Amino acid sequence: MVNSYELEDLDEVNELGRILNPKFTTLFHINNLNSNEKIYVYKENNHVLGFLHIAINYEIVDILNIIVREGNRNQKIGSLLFDYMITELPQSITKILLEVNENNISAINFYNKFNFEVISTRKNYYGNSNALIMERKL
Repeated sequence: MVNSYELEDLDEVNELGRILNPKFTTLFHINNLNSNEKIYVYKENNHVLGFLHIAINYEIVDILNIIVREGNRNQKIGSLLFDYMITELPQSITKILLEVNENNISAINFYNKFNFEVISTRKNYYGNSNALIMERKL
């Protein structure tokens, strides 16, 4: 089930976040989110299986982080998180932006399924790999 993040989810979200980036806890301070940030969690049996972290800036949403536990992937959890986010967005939102490593084919395929398009490339953003900037207009 998808819900908004609560402080009781902190440890598990940080654990998953460190899979994305070992510096996750110091970069994102999710125990004290900015007022424009939201995290949605997917939980079963009070256990976080995935989360989606966004920042809302005027008419744009930036997807900051999304991850599903490796053993729970391909079970539509990412899709449920994404669909939930869409229903919770303010009506003023006109587009969603994200960046993804060009080598992360499974993530790119996921975003393509939700009608994201590549609008730009950041050369060598991930060391020797480029970042693709993707956008979905609402």
